[in-house]
Amino acid sequence: MEALINYLTASPKTQYFFVMSSVLAGLAFFLSGFYFSFVRPMGHHKMNQRLWGNSGKRLVDARLFKTQDESPASPVSLMLKAVLGWAKVENLQRTLYQADIFYPPEAFLSVAGILACAGYLAGSLFQAFYWRIVLAVVLGTAPYLYLRIKRNRKAARLERQMPGGMDLLSRSLRAGHTLQSAMEMASAEIGSPLGVEMKIAFEEQRLGLGLNKALHRMADRVASQDLRFFVTAVSIQSETGGNLAEILDNIGKLIRARLQLKGKIQGLTAEGRFSALILSMLPVGIFLILYFVNPDYIMLLLTDSQGNRLLMGVILSMAMGILWMSKIIQIRV
Repeated sequence: MEALINYLTASPKTQYFFVMSSVLAGLAFFLSGFYFSFVRPMGHHKMNQRLWGNSGKRLVDARLFKTQDESPASPVSLMLKAVLGWAKVENLQRTLYQADIFYPPEAFLSVAGILACAGYLAGSLFQAFYWRIVLAVVLGTAPYLYLRIKRNRKAARLERQMPGGMDLLSRSLRAGHTLQSAMEMASAEIGSPLGVEMKIAFEEQRLGLGLNKALHRMADRVASQDLRFFVTAVSIQSETGGNLAEILDNIGKLIRARLQLKGKIQGLTAEGRFSALILSMLPVGIFLILYFVNPDYIMLLLTDSQGNRLLMGVILSMAMGILWMSKIIQIRV
């Protein structure tokens, strides 16, 4: 690491070349992602209008077609799969779907690269070189944190809707409806995201995709273990037979019990989570108070080289402490 820093700080020309190369690479990824995300899909507008009619009741953001992999891969996508590996690119695409971000991986990575370059340029305002690295890493990882938060929120909302959805499907099956028609009725009664996902699965199987395949694709679009229980149960029942309505009732009871247990755990760990929040925000609050009360005293951490090292050590220690506390208070059910 020190050798890399010494090389990058050897001369202003080296730094300029590094920054410009990063900016050009990020711009290339961004333009490619913009083209394959917005420009080329405009050609499918007429096809979508013919499929969904003029009523305006299309699926949200044309998600049915966004999740299809029938279109040829872009050159940037092929390059990413060659560099990072096919599995990592596919996992990133699946994670984007799970967060309701319907863009290709190259567009997402281009945004992260541009933010990292912006952080590196913003770090040039400080004398120490490692501030550029720190800001580049912080801004570059911000999209991944946003992606993870949005994915978890979608999964949490869907899990809260699952018990009611299972009861609705079970009652529809007992009334004589097929599972496909029950899913269509449930999608009209249940809000997003469960209703939207069921609507997408129903439309996919209506357009020729097998029901099991459509359900597995629905499970891939949501990072929820409860939804996988439902998909697995339907897949097994379609092969072995059985009372699907009763199976869905049992799944609904199981999910309700898990949600109740999660609620109890949230209550028992509330004190620990609040303490972790206070311990995480206390150093930042003290820093801001000292900055306004005695700025000359606190500015030594930013202007002096030894103060920069101390501040860097504090930031790293805080990051490790926050990760440690989050692991302690996080209990999986």
